[in-house]
Amino acid sequence: MSGPAAGPGRPRDAEVDRKALRAAVELYAELGWAKFTLDAVARRAGIGKAALYRRWPTRERLVADALEQALAPPDGTIDTGTLREDLRALAHAMMAYYLGPYGLAGLRLHVEARACPEQFAELAAGLRRSRVLEARAIIRRAIERGELGERASPTLILDTLVGGLLNHVLATPEELRPEMTARSHQYVEDVTAFVLTAAVALYPPARRTAG
Repeated sequence: MSGPAAGPGRPRDAEVDRKALRAAVELYAELGWAKFTLDAVARRAGIGKAALYRRWPTRERLVADALEQALAPPDGTIDTGTLREDLRALAHAMMAYYLGPYGLAGLRLHVEARACPEQFAELAAGLRRSRVLEARAIIRRAIERGELGERASPTLILDTLVGGLLNHVLATPEELRPEMTARSHQYVEDVTAFVLTAAVALYPPARRTAG
């Protein structure tokens, strides 16, 4: 992340930075890139335009900094020692992300990476890469532990798990979102159990012969 532009004079107010970055993510999620402006960010954040422009001379720089900070994957690797618990942890983390304050911004980013590749493709790819590598490592470790057969496809298993959660969030009508959110924990548990059962059935571990 490049960070806000530094300049001479008194030290920069970190609270202004925080308000601007939060407002930028909120407005990007609500309006998209086509209607995203620095003036709108200044109004939403309740800060002066001059202060905003000193830090981020262009909207491209501001939205990149804001999204990279807001959407960065959390620190820590999911590695509980079993495939079941790893998939549960991954699924709950993804559902929390989709339902959280920055979920819509993340979804919009990946759509607009196709529409505006010169602006968003590299950022979206970088944020996606770390999540994908960690998720694929879950399946790789399960194969190494003998929980899945060697033919197990990380792509199929993870697409089914994460795609199922994402479709559930996107397909739920707005008036049913409170109910969906309230029941999200059990939905994640059910989807995880379904995917795990299917994965083991499709890619059974090799039988160990008695020594």
